[in-house]
Amino acid sequence: MRYLIRPATPADDAGILALVDATPQHGRVLLNFERQPAFLHGSGVSCETPELWIAVDEQDTVIAVFNVGCRRVMVNGAARPVRYAHDLRLAPAWRGSTLLVRLFRQLRQILRSGEWMQTVILSDNSASLETVGSGRAGLPVYYPCGEIETSLLFSGARRRAHGYRVTQATPDDLPLMQAWLDEYGPRRQFFPRYALSDLIAGHDYYRGLSVQDFLLAWRGSELVGMTGTWCQKGFKQTRVLRYPFALGGLRHLLNLYSRLRGGLHLPAAGGTLNYRLLHSTLVRDDAPAVLDALLQPLVEQARRDRCALSAGFFLQDPLREAASGYRRQRLASRHFLVSYGQDPRPLLDGRLPYVEVARL
Repeated sequence: MRYLIRPATPADDAGILALVDATPQHGRVLLNFERQPAFLHGSGVSCETPELWIAVDEQDTVIAVFNVGCRRVMVNGAARPVRYAHDLRLAPAWRGSTLLVRLFRQLRQILRSGEWMQTVILSDNSASLETVGSGRAGLPVYYPCGEIETSLLFSGARRRAHGYRVTQATPDDLPLMQAWLDEYGPRRQFFPRYALSDLIAGHDYYRGLSVQDFLLAWRGSELVGMTGTWCQKGFKQTRVLRYPFALGGLRHLLNLYSRLRGGLHLPAAGGTLNYRLLHSTLVRDDAPAVLDALLQPLVEQARRDRCALSAGFFLQDPLREAASGYRRQRLASRHFLVSYGQDPRPLLDGRLPYVEVARL
């Protein structure tokens, strides 16, 4: 069968959503990562400038999609546009065909000479990791560049006193918050370049986010840390399509336990999971105690709202220690720099890497 690879347009949104519905994530629990009401809404949060490509068959049905849009991140202390490769979906009937190779050939034409991209792959996604290391003609090289631990935080053993004052951000705090981002963001490799004026203006890159979603940590009158949470359920959903028989029968008991001790609320089959994503986390001297002071009210509020808080860190990040004092579930991922040219890793200096799980 013939197919055409081309840039996606807004008119393709319904076809892309149909492909998403047809490509759930298989495992013990059958999940689907949905993008209702519009696929482009989620793409505009992952990348400041999305670049969606699709493949369509002879009936103009969308059979594949991928995104290699750009977002500004800090590289060696300076903001630069870096592509993020994600949202790859192939219709089941086309898996094992030459379509994937053709998509990568198209990618090679898109990338400039010497350009590299970021991507993240779940550690238990053996199919994708085997493709990465297959050495098939036309595929770029995936250079391993760190491992990421993402934790769903549910509750802490008890509230720990650190001596920091935590406040909810207000519009009056915006100049100080922007100065904080400008000073501490460049100290982290891959930290996003954030302009809070775009947040206030309602830019798509900040969809569903407000100033009140940020928390600030103070020592006396001195700002020492900042983070925020982001509920993205309005444009990105994780839907549970099917439970294994035993888990489905125990779901109500598990939910009762979660209400008492903290945990992820399991919806009925067909429902969606509730969680919030940590973002914009910058702490002076990378002190875990400061982040813990910020996490405590966030985790407590998430527990009251029967949802979980998702926080991700590279394994070498000192702030990862702050998540260890909570009841949690952990998920491992691998971070790659992708290039058709030379290995970009020697170009990076020794700054601690940062992952923004809210934009994966």
